[in-house]
Amino acid sequence: MCGAAGDTASEPARGIAPLLSLILPLESPDFAAPASAVAAGCRSALQVDGNPLSVELSRTDAAPANVIAAYRAAIERGAAVIVGPMTRDSVTALAHQVKPSAPTLALNIPEGDAVLPPGFFSFGLSAEAEARLIARSAAEAGLRSAVVVQARSALARRMSQAFADEWFALGGSIPDVQDFSREANLSALRQRLAASKAELIFLSGDAADARLVAPYLARHIPIYAVSLVHTGRPDPLASADLEGIRLFEMPWLVQPDHPAVMVYPRPESLADELQRFYALGIDACRLAPLLAAHREALELDGVTGRIRMRAGGRIEREPVASVFRDGSAVPDRP
Repeated sequence: MCGAAGDTASEPARGIAPLLSLILPLESPDFAAPASAVAAGCRSALQVDGNPLSVELSRTDAAPANVIAAYRAAIERGAAVIVGPMTRDSVTALAHQVKPSAPTLALNIPEGDAVLPPGFFSFGLSAEAEARLIARSAAEAGLRSAVVVQARSALARRMSQAFADEWFALGGSIPDVQDFSREANLSALRQRLAASKAELIFLSGDAADARLVAPYLARHIPIYAVSLVHTGRPDPLASADLEGIRLFEMPWLVQPDHPAVMVYPRPESLADELQRFYALGIDACRLAPLLAAHREALELDGVTGRIRMRAGGRIEREPVASVFRDGSAVPDRP
């Protein structure tokens, strides 16, 4: 269902300020906590940076039809810029069914890499985008042969496919793909990798998957993984086997003293797994005033990474090259 709009996210500027409508799945049991973290990050950004917009918060569930109804209502109320929706299903439905009359910053990417309509922009925490970034980084380092070691989950398969598509486009090869699970013979996996001539291992999975399989990975081969393997909390004991694994992580989690990061308040009571969404909210609501002003050729030193506008409405973020050291991810280069 669609909740009432108009909850105040920050005080309007003097006079009639342009309206930012924030559409988030705060009524969804599955997405309420991440959505609340995004809203908190947005409030922080607008308060710290100075708020040129009046802001309303539209509470929805995760049903695409209800999200689209909330979106159309925001347009009718004269929104100058819309931030949201947040779930992939809702972003996909909106991209296919709506022609934006106000700049719209979706906080996810549509299914199938769909073409975005004019005025529709996508920005988020895409694991697939990180997988493609890993492929480009490894290719730039001169590596050409990769082994994919993937968990048996839909997300792991999507990340593996994104890595492979980019890797093949760059001239790389993947001579071997290995699935793993708690039921698999991980000792056999270790033997197979020990004999591998590959130049890198792409580990596709989340933090639990990485901790399960890391002791069995060949350490004579560089290992790359997406930031899902990093919980955001230093844990030398639980993460000991992740030592040396390379990843790309947002500055919010690995560069707390960076000038672009330290100006924003850090909610210490927020759960570690929600810090990423708080950071996403900060950068989304730093981008929103720029989109409202139709500044589409933009670059931003964000708390989630270096942010650039790309063709077709894709807003790309480049996180920090990082590596696991003593149980935590740290920048690979000081």
